[in-house]
Amino acid sequence: MKLVKFEKKLGLTSAVAITVGAVIGVAIFVIVGPMGTKTGAMLPFAFAFAALPAIFGSLVASALGGTMPTDAGGFFYTKNLLGKKSATIASLLVIIGAIGAMVSVSTGVADYLNSYFPTVPRPLIASGLILLTWLVNWLGVIASAKFQVLAVVQFVSAIFIVIIAGIIGGASPDFSQPLPKGLPGFLEASVIAMLTYTGFNIIGELGDEVNNPRKNLPLTIIFGLGIIIITYFSVGWVVAGSLSLEELNRSKVAVLDTALKYLPPWTLHYINLGALSAAITSVNAVFLAVPREFLALSEEKMMPTQIVRFNSKRQNFPLAIAIISIIGCLLTLFNLDAELWGFFCVAGLM
Repeated sequence: MKLVKFEKKLGLTSAVAITVGAVIGVAIFVIVGPMGTKTGAMLPFAFAFAALPAIFGSLVASALGGTMPTDAGGFFYTKNLLGKKSATIASLLVIIGAIGAMVSVSTGVADYLNSYFPTVPRPLIASGLILLTWLVNWLGVIASAKFQVLAVVQFVSAIFIVIIAGIIGGASPDFSQPLPKGLPGFLEASVIAMLTYTGFNIIGELGDEVNNPRKNLPLTIIFGLGIIIITYFSVGWVVAGSLSLEELNRSKVAVLDTALKYLPPWTLHYINLGALSAAITSVNAVFLAVPREFLALSEEKMMPTQIVRFNSKRQNFPLAIAIISIIGCLLTLFNLDAELWGFFCVAGLM
């Protein structure tokens, strides 16, 4: 039994922004360095190779979203295919993975912003990011969607400033050089890159809220994944064409080090803001997706309905998003590395 009747308030632009923002997180600013030490000039092709599973997965997600649009799509698609128990396990894994992603991203961006706030404890910055995103979601799904669009535009523009500057500056990988770690190194980097595509089908969690879902859900996945692949490939191309293996080994934030070769230092503040925006969009996606999984479990009488009490005016779940923010803030107090929380993300969402 459906407990909530959603209004279809999300257009194609908002849906694509939710997808792109959920997938491209702060990791892209730092992960290309370690990957580049394994791939050398072939870095962009590691991202391209890693996109293949996401492309095949997108075909399935597009077909399901186009024929059976629903909120908490992962739960209901699994239930129809494998039964209620499997769907429940899948839903719980999504919740664990999403919260792991939220804490991983917020902790990671706290480390990234350490140069701006060297005396502020990492958990405080991470919790502040979570609470800021909670506030936006408390205002309602439209506020959240608009916020997502603005943040995605900001961080994508920041990334493409670096890309365009690099291309104009002549950045081009030297394909005459051998793979520094051989084929095993390339494959290892590709596996790392595969993790950066996690969450491309998140819009399936909001299928009931998208305008004309049978048309727009497949388009969202196609356009969103296309933007993600182009962005990753382009970043890989410019970084590999700008930094030597020695520079990649020394680099903590390869995108920034690449930017410094072509752009004046003051532009780094805008690029750093892009990293913050990328983190916020990933956390925002968690606040959008997880309450819908709570709702699915409540409709199956596996969770108290009070948790998913619905505000029809704001089209949100005030108690559910409060619980998510409290859990996220408490977990940041453990002050564990972002990579460890990332393990929970991968374990749940993969």
